[in-house]
Amino acid sequence: MSSISLNHGRRVSPAAQWARTLSSFALVLACTVAVGHRYGMVETPAFFWVLALVAAIAILSLLCAMVGFRRLWTHGDKAGKASFAATLVGSFVLIPFVLAGYLAYTTPPLHDVSTDLVDPPPLRRAALERTAQMNAVTPYSAEMVAVQREAYPDVTGRRLDASMERAVAAVQAVVASYGWRARTPWPTEFETGSEIILELEAPSYILGLPADASLRLTDEDESIFVDLRMNSRYGRYDLGENARRIRRFMNDVDAEFARQSLLIIDIPASSDGEDTAQ
Repeated sequence: MSSISLNHGRRVSPAAQWARTLSSFALVLACTVAVGHRYGMVETPAFFWVLALVAAIAILSLLCAMVGFRRLWTHGDKAGKASFAATLVGSFVLIPFVLAGYLAYTTPPLHDVSTDLVDPPPLRRAALERTAQMNAVTPYSAEMVAVQREAYPDVTGRRLDASMERAVAAVQAVVASYGWRARTPWPTEFETGSEIILELEAPSYILGLPADASLRLTDEDESIFVDLRMNSRYGRYDLGENARRIRRFMNDVDAEFARQSLLIIDIPASSDGEDTAQ
């Protein structure tokens, strides 16, 4: 009887309750704002501010959970389950922030990456439309070139041994599969020795973070060289995202070009069966 009355007399820790409430709120807010931004209902600057608020709430929930554990240990308050749940949820919410911090520490402070550092594909339309809150489109400095060459030596263009028409078909298929939107019409007529430049809106896949891309195809007589430039609209750091996206794009262009090449190969039917019958 004494143990039962003692159990009923235990005080519920307010800190543990607050920890559970705050961690749950942080999780719901993070999911809501991420979905809202992905589908264009939340502007990017507001999205970043809300993410900062989410991180602050999640950290506060962990601090409250620590107080709850302390109250459980020193005063026997009812705090174990609530504090443990808050610790799990709060830590889960903070995982993307920890990953972003790690990438910010391990990747260079770049938001503009190109396969051609001497003459990068131009972003003329993006430069005119950028607002004061966005990153300005500027010429590449010697420092930017040196940093990218050291950090991303494998970010290079692709040479396709084909006509301009076939190269455009392969590139256009990849752009469509990514959901990027061309800001200028795709060409339909091609001249020998021509150069095609297309500016694209290229939001990130998960969060829809806005970026501009410039795609250039240069006719080199017997082959077409493909260059790509990715420029994030917001944030000094792209956390290595633009380099990863360029690598993936070039690999997918290679794969799509190979796939289309197989489709147009015309292999004549074998006549071995007829010869054998005769």
